[in-house]
Amino acid sequence: MRVYVNEEKKRVEIWLTRGESVHDDIKEAVSGYCMEKYLTVIFRSGERDLAEMTGILLKDSRT
Repeated sequence: MRVYVNEEKKRVEIWLTRGESVHDDIKEAVSGYCMEKYLTVIFRSGERDLAEMTGILLKDSRT
């Protein structure tokens, strides 16, 4: 897990690997940041091929 806090923009990014899940301690941290009016986002690793999925997104955005 990696946590990035941007004090200037009041934003918190939490990055989880496939093997990690949202535990109570993460929920408490998110709750605390939300009380301080931070935008909190949790990103999880996917199971599909990144290059393939990016190509699909780029192709779809052209139409």
